[in-house]
Amino acid sequence: MQNSNWFKYVGLVALVIVVSLITVRLSGSSGTVKGSVYDRVVSSGVIRACYTAFPPAFIKDPNTGKVSGIFYDTLNKAADNMGLKVKWDTEVGWGDAIQALNSGKCDIIGSDSWSNSTRGKSAEIIQPLYFSAINAYVRADDSRFDYDITIANDANYKLVTLDGENSSIIASQKFPKAKTVQLPQMTDVSQLFVNVVDGKGDMTFQDASTAKQYMKNNPGKIKLVGAPLVVYGDSMMVKKGEISLKTTLDVAINELLNNGYIDSVITKYEKDYPTGFHRVAAPYKTAQ
Repeated sequence: MQNSNWFKYVGLVALVIVVSLITVRLSGSSGTVKGSVYDRVVSSGVIRACYTAFPPAFIKDPNTGKVSGIFYDTLNKAADNMGLKVKWDTEVGWGDAIQALNSGKCDIIGSDSWSNSTRGKSAEIIQPLYFSAINAYVRADDSRFDYDITIANDANYKLVTLDGENSSIIASQKFPKAKTVQLPQMTDVSQLFVNVVDGKGDMTFQDASTAKQYMKNNPGKIKLVGAPLVVYGDSMMVKKGEISLKTTLDVAINELLNNGYIDSVITKYEKDYPTGFHRVAAPYKTAQ
């Protein structure tokens, strides 16, 4: 009987040891012991940034691959102020941005993302650098929507949208009855206007700066109709739940807003991309 109890005791100890080893192995592979994205950024000194080309917020030369833009300059400056470096090496589509954060492909979407409730549910939105008004655009000779753009909410009309981008959200929320012509997410946004001009769609939605640039290069092709449909903050994004990283970047961006750096960067690019930026108002009044 004593031997039987002894074997039972040894077996129990062995079972506890095995279970403990399995638990340690599983916890090690779960990612929890690796720490947060914030911890990794601070430890490595590097912020891995994904981006989507969207001039002038983020510009990528198609011939040389050289990158620039308001968000490129701003994140590099914010990182430098924090003693960090930015590694810009991963281009993503509009619909892939949040998945890139969730999969660990990058630490931040460092290019421009318009802050809306859909993105806010899936990612942490950083303090906006500025705001953009989104308008409706049609062919220059199309007078059907001159006095009422809401008539486009009809199955007889086609709206040109970009997969994963805000034009598709605007179409579904404000014109749910209309048909859509959806372009692949890596398509250049200028193709929204091209499809309208070519008659493949009747209307599209975009910010004033992008539209002005297209109109400058293609005079007499499209026109604005109606008042702005929505106004969005132009922001960066980090993974949902990464509050330490978000608040750190909020402070860094606010510092650049308050000391005039972001205003100077916008002015720099505004020469080639006019009338598209609504500055962030100062949170204080200058003493008289």
